[in-house]
Amino acid sequence: MSWRSWVVPTGVSDWAARRSRYLTQFDDSGGTWEAAQAQSSGYNAGEILSRVKTSTQAVLRAEAAFERDGVAFATPQYRWPVLAGLLEVAARDCELKVLDFGGSLGSLYWQHRKFFTGLKVSWGVVEQPEFVAVGKDLDQSSIDFFSSVTKYLESVTPNVVLLSSVLQYLPNPEQALRELLATPADTVILDRTPISTATSNIPCLQVVPQHIYAGSYPAWIFSETWLRNQLAGWEIVAEFDGIEPAGQTKNGINFSWDGLIVRRKAND
Repeated sequence: MSWRSWVVPTGVSDWAARRSRYLTQFDDSGGTWEAAQAQSSGYNAGEILSRVKTSTQAVLRAEAAFERDGVAFATPQYRWPVLAGLLEVAARDCELKVLDFGGSLGSLYWQHRKFFTGLKVSWGVVEQPEFVAVGKDLDQSSIDFFSSVTKYLESVTPNVVLLSSVLQYLPNPEQALRELLATPADTVILDRTPISTATSNIPCLQVVPQHIYAGSYPAWIFSETWLRNQLAGWEIVAEFDGIEPAGQTKNGINFSWDGLIVRRKAND
């Protein structure tokens, strides 16, 4: 399939992104992550990686403006809060060393690369081995790829950690967040993260609409209280909305897609 099949035309991109996520269902009837895992059909990981690769190649050839979730977009869009957080770190430290955890093939880097002109930038993506292999094969010398946080830290000392639409898909997000908060980075940026006012995290079966790709898999909707507790010792610098509209689980729990920029407190 040609890359043009995945390019969203001008005037449609925002609507398409919001509509697709809105149609995604979150079934919280199972009650546990294990139940959601057992009910999940999984997804064709190879097909998704192929889409992401094809769309990223279109971006590298300047045939698309940027890629997100395997879809190439024809016109530029920017995550201004995320970009502001990154540039604040660059201004403070005179360089930008990003640990982009779950960063696909460098989607956010390519989406915002023109704003990094003249800056000293080191961008490292930590991803699944299949993504790492493809990322290293692509002609994108601006990004390095690693299969684990440990391997990344052997080469780079980050000053910012970036998590965009990834934490909710980890079986043990508390452990992952603890590991990432323990890196030398003084700033952490979370984006596109589902958060509710519930007292505890909600495990769900996320069912993706057929027109995007057939699949279902476990996902968390995080308790705001839980997330703030994990960030004890960190100052919340900014809070902002995600690109997706608010949603509701099958059992009627409301949630929103939010972002946070946090900075390590000076005495920690």
